[in-house]
Amino acid sequence: MNLDVSKAFIRQMEDFPFEVEVALEEQNVNGDQIRFDPVRLCGTFSMIDDVVTLHGSLHTVVHAPCALCMESVALPLDVAFSETFRKDADEEEDGCFRYENKLLPLDHMTLTLVLLNLPMRFQCDHDCTGGVGLTEWDEEKTVWAEEDDGSQPGTYRPFESLADLLENDQKQ
Repeated sequence: MNLDVSKAFIRQMEDFPFEVEVALEEQNVNGDQIRFDPVRLCGTFSMIDDVVTLHGSLHTVVHAPCALCMESVALPLDVAFSETFRKDADEEEDGCFRYENKLLPLDHMTLTLVLLNLPMRFQCDHDCTGGVGLTEWDEEKTVWAEEDDGSQPGTYRPFESLADLLENDQKQ
């Protein structure tokens, strides 16, 4: 999806409204397939010299599996943004996006904004236990107490040894 900003070339430093929809393809994020409803971008664009600035908001719904029970989660995503496009930009080094002619390509910017604003993991409900023997929250509501009926091997905690190393370093 491209945004035509030719009006800004004629009348620089003037704000022009825009509203567009961008369709993003399904993405594999940390092994999970994540889908997006059409992304609605609305706001204003303006130009000074050869730099085009977009100010606005992004609205979509993200669909992903719950990290605990694998049920589908629909998360509304609303993001305010202010992004810069330059004709001669090196996107990896300059921290802004590149445009050609009088068209701003919005696909890469939209995908970047959406991915940067996703949660670390999706959870269908605050009280979801995932059906894996997790029964209740501890007093701080941060860690689950586990059932121990003797049928399951011990819980694997790969970073537990790192906590011990940190504790030892702090003692020294």
